Amino acid sequence: MATHPLSGAKAGWVAYAAVLTFGVLAGEAANLSRGSEVSALTLANWTLSAALLTALWGFALRRRIGSERYWRAAFWLVLFANSVMLIPVLLGDHAVAMFTAALTLLIVPAYLAAYFYAYRSPDLWTSTGGSDPKSATRAG
Repeated sequence: MATHPLSGAKAGWVAYAAVLTFGVLAGEAANLSRGSEVSALTLANWTLSAALLTALWGFALRRRIGSERYWRAAFWLVLFANSVMLIPVLLGDHAVAMFTAALTLLIVPAYLAAYFYAYRSPDLWTSTGGSDPKSATRAG
């Protein structure tokens, strides 16, 4: 018997992931429609956003995407890179800094989900058929 695609999913996290994904895509589309330049920094930001959203969706849907080892490294890379990119913004214009701080508060749950996905989801990484053979044999 086929299982529902959302079986095992965490409803609140799925709703948050959907809203955040829509917000990120809408924001980027608005920036592009206003003629914003697509620079190396923009591409880096898109890559980091994609990684964070993928971890969020993996956690929300309780699905393995890649390996536990990858997501542990990706979590710290995304957190560090986004923190570094925020420094010049927060040190600049006060109004922009406050707006950015408010938006940052909206994505804190995504970082928590990425952390939980990488470090606190043993049921995903230790079940048979996992994509990381070492984690499938590891206890705890």
